Amino acid sequence: MEARLPAGSDDPTVVGSNAWAALGGPPLSLGQKVGYLLSANLAYLEELPGEIRWILSSRGLFPAAEVASVGVQGLPETAAVELAIKQLERYAEGEREIVNHSYRTFHFADLLHRQESDAMPMDREVLAVAMLLHDVGIFPRAVAELPGNDFTVRGANLARHILEQAGWSPYRIDLAAQAITINPRPRVPRHWGAEAYFGRLAPLVDVVGQCWKLDAGDAREVFARHPADGIVPAILGAVATEAKRHPHSRFALLKPIFPFLLMNCECRWHRRLGTATGPRGG
Repeated sequence: MEARLPAGSDDPTVVGSNAWAALGGPPLSLGQKVGYLLSANLAYLEELPGEIRWILSSRGLFPAAEVASVGVQGLPETAAVELAIKQLERYAEGEREIVNHSYRTFHFADLLHRQESDAMPMDREVLAVAMLLHDVGIFPRAVAELPGNDFTVRGANLARHILEQAGWSPYRIDLAAQAITINPRPRVPRHWGAEAYFGRLAPLVDVVGQCWKLDAGDAREVFARHPADGIVPAILGAVATEAKRHPHSRFALLKPIFPFLLMNCECRWHRRLGTATGPRGG
C-alpha cells in the first residue's frame, strides 16, 4: 500500500502544512491568528497537570512522576543526516546555542518516542533531518540565501534540496519538510505522524523546561554532548528578529509570551539534573 501524507498536508489554510509552505509561509489571517491562540491555550491546559505535579514534587509535596531510562542513541549515520549536519554548521557560521538546541531536540524527541511502549512507528532518519534543520532558517545566512517568508519554510526548502541529493522518495521528503514547517504550532496531534508529533514536544522539553518528561540520566547525557549555555537569550533574540522580519508570522504572534514560556527553563533543569551551574550534564 502506498504511503500517504497526513490529512491536511494539501490544505493551504492549515498553517505549517506542505501546501501552506508551498506559498512561502504567507502572513497569518485574522482567523488563523485566533485559532492559533485558542490552540495555544488548549495546549497549556493539557500540560498543566504535569506542570503542577512538577511544582509539588520539586518541593517534596507530591511523588515525582516515574520516567524510565531508555538510553541515548546516536544520530542515524546516513548520507542525508551527514548533509544536514554540514549545512546546519555552514549556515550557523560558528553559532552554537541554536545548533546545540537542534541536536538536543532530535535526542529529546527520540527519547520521548522510545519511552512509549506502544508508540506509533517513527522514521528516525526523517526525525533527525527535520530536527537538525527545524531552526536553520533563522540564521542570517539562511535568510540571505534560502527562499521563504517564514523561517520554517527556509529550513524546509533546504531539507528538500538535501534530501533530493540523498535520493529520498518524494513521500519521505514531504514528510521531513512538513515536520519542519509544522513544528512551531502550539499543538501537533498524533495524526500528523510520529516525526511531527514528537518533534513538536521536544522543544518544549528543552527550552520551556518540561524536564519531568525525561529520565534525568538520559537528559544529563544529552546536555553533556550538547550544552545549553546561552540558549534562552539566543531563542529570545531569534524570535524578536524573525518577528520583525515577518510581522504577521507565528513568532510575531507569540513574541510577547516567549519570555514567560522560557523563564523556568534553566532553574527546572538545574533541579532535575542536580546541577548548580546549568543544564550541562555535569
